[in-house]
Formats: sequence, C-alpha cells, structure tokens
Amino acid sequence: MKSADEAEFDPQSGSGEDDIEWVSKSQLKRDSKALQDLGRTLAAYNPQRLATIPLDDALKDAIALAQKLHNKRGAQKRQFQFIGKLLRGMDVAPILEAVERIENADRYDAIRFRLSEQWRERILSEGDPAINALCEEYPNLQRQELRQIRRNWSRAPDDKKARYARQLFKAIAPSIQAD
Repeated sequence: MKSADEAEFDPQSGSGEDDIEWVSKSQLKRDSKALQDLGRTLAAYNPQRLATIPLDDALKDAIALAQKLHNKRGAQKRQFQFIGKLLRGMDVAPILEAVERIENADRYDAIRFRLSEQWRERILSEGDPAINALCEEYPNLQRQELRQIRRNWSRAPDDKKARYARQLFKAIAPSIQAD
C-alpha cells in the first residue's frame, strides 16, 4: 500500500510533467525587461495622460517616484525594476491597450500635421487650383478665407510671408483628417 506522499504516475490520466508548461529563464528575463520598458513608457507620460490609464495607487506612486529620479541612474534603474515587479503581479492588458490608444493618437496627430503642411505648401506654390482641390476633398473649409490668406501672402514682403503661411496652416489644420 502506498501513502499519499508516494503518488503513482498514471500516463492515461494526463497528469504529470507533461501538463506543466516550462518557461526558460531567458524568457522570464525578456518578459521582465518588457514590463520594465512599459514602466519607462508610463514614466515618460505627463500626469494628464497617466490619468487616462487604469493604474492602481501603488503603481501610480512608483511611477511618480521614477519621474522624480530622472538624474539618478542607479536609483532610477532600481525603481523601474520595482515597477516591473508591480506590473508582473497585475493584468497588464488594459494598461497596454491604453498605451496603444495614446500612441495611435500621437501618430494620427503627426500624420494630420504633415498633411496640413503639405497642403499649405501646395496652396502657396500653386494658388487657386490647389485651393479648389483642397475644398473638394474637405468641403467644410472656407474657400474665400483661403484665397484671401493666399493673396495676402503673395503681396506681403518677404519678412511678413511667414505670418500668412501660419495663418493658412491654422485655417487648414482643424479640417484635415488623416486617412
């Protein structure tokens, strides 16, 4: 008779070593590094952005301390290791989704900015044909206002042209949508 401590392995029952998923030490280190990098990303955000991310109080405090330690390398490294440890103990999927939303919004804004600059340069170089093309693509723009700014830009002395170029950009940018 066998005691409870001496359990016998039964291959048909499916229990045993095959059910255990082994993770290498290197993979554990990579996962830990990824969580520390997530902590670095979170520490780089301003308080308004951090408020949009679902974080518990201990993690918020750790991130705030990491932001204060910007000039102390050793302490900052230890703090990011601590943040990684806190992240290992929680579900990071909602945090990753929030960070992804923030990053996508930043990319979207950069694309809109570049597109607005391209339209501004095209209007300044081509004139009315470019204004007409822009107003066809974005009908909510004021064609008359764009023509007036373009006309003022062409008549202005060279040292005043930047002012009208900025006005044109400000008139175009709110209506531009990146695809």
